[in-house]
Amino acid sequence: MRLRNLLLRTLIGAICLLVFNEFIIYYLVLLECQWPGNVGSVNGQEPVRVMLLADTHLLGPIHGHWFDKLRREWQMHRAFQSAMTLFRPEAVFILGDVFDEGNWVNQKEFDVYVDRFRKLFHTPQGTALYSIVGNHDIGFHYATHPYLVHRFEKTFNNTGVSLVSIRGVNFVLINSIAMEGDGCQLCETAEKELRQISAVFKCGRGIGQCKGVAQLEDYSRPIVMQHFPTYRDSDKACKERDAPVIESYRERWEVISKESTDLIGELLAPRLAFSGHSHHYCFVEKNRLGVEEYTLPSFSWRNKNDPSFILAKISQTEHAVSRCMMPVESTVIKLYLVGGILLVLGSIFRLVKYLCHLSTLLSTRKKYSKLAK
Repeated sequence: MRLRNLLLRTLIGAICLLVFNEFIIYYLVLLECQWPGNVGSVNGQEPVRVMLLADTHLLGPIHGHWFDKLRREWQMHRAFQSAMTLFRPEAVFILGDVFDEGNWVNQKEFDVYVDRFRKLFHTPQGTALYSIVGNHDIGFHYATHPYLVHRFEKTFNNTGVSLVSIRGVNFVLINSIAMEGDGCQLCETAEKELRQISAVFKCGRGIGQCKGVAQLEDYSRPIVMQHFPTYRDSDKACKERDAPVIESYRERWEVISKESTDLIGELLAPRLAFSGHSHHYCFVEKNRLGVEEYTLPSFSWRNKNDPSFILAKISQTEHAVSRCMMPVESTVIKLYLVGGILLVLGSIFRLVKYLCHLSTLLSTRKKYSKLAK
């Protein structure tokens, strides 16, 4: 009976350790984050509550090991769903590189990819999800193909430049791969869409001709959302960062070009920018466009030991941003090691105690047996 109790206690301890590390820890860590304050309503409109993350890099069938895939996707799923439960944002923006091998897989594999993505990043009713295209989704500019572009566009309804307006807050979603400026069809289409959206904003400001131009209910300067950061020569411009300084960025590779950055500034006159791609966090107080830019780190443990995401409250005139830390992978591993060692030592201690008791009991019985004879 005691041996069975010993095994049962060890099993219960192992289950508690598993439940804590795979469920409870996400809520404990995320409870330290809160929606930012100090953003009031404008014209009776409450600020929009937005969650932003980047570079989920769901592993594919080519380079993705099954255990690596299971571990990373479970981590992202738990972090995302815990955030949905705790914060209930109105909109979620994933800033590119949704998939790790999106530019390599065939249609059947892509369909499996998309199904996994929708299960992992399911949002509750009332929360809209927008996925921006990245280089791992359709390839870098030199390697992309119209088929890959069309496939992503058909699934996520976004591969060029699009406008999302929520209660007068305007988000412009830009395909960084199309910001090459070399006259290719993808780039020409994106620039055309960019100019069309620019015309909408000009009309909203009472500039130019509004005939045949879509009308905004309320005009406010837009917020740029894209995978690549706007042009900067290094991370020395970062007022806040979570990685060593990257001394040199290559245009059209780690950041979009000066020309494309200037074109976005000229046509949109944005007031705020969000990006990803680098896998590390960087806050630039004044980027090349003269506005704040937040470069988000990867959401996956595969790329970042201490991933994070952003919660933002944005009105038509103001914004406030909170960076939310997720469980640190090395901490979870240490918890498993320490917890596992304690479980083993505790089990060994109880087993030795049980064996000593059993030995004493057998000795006593033997002694009484001799006396009885």
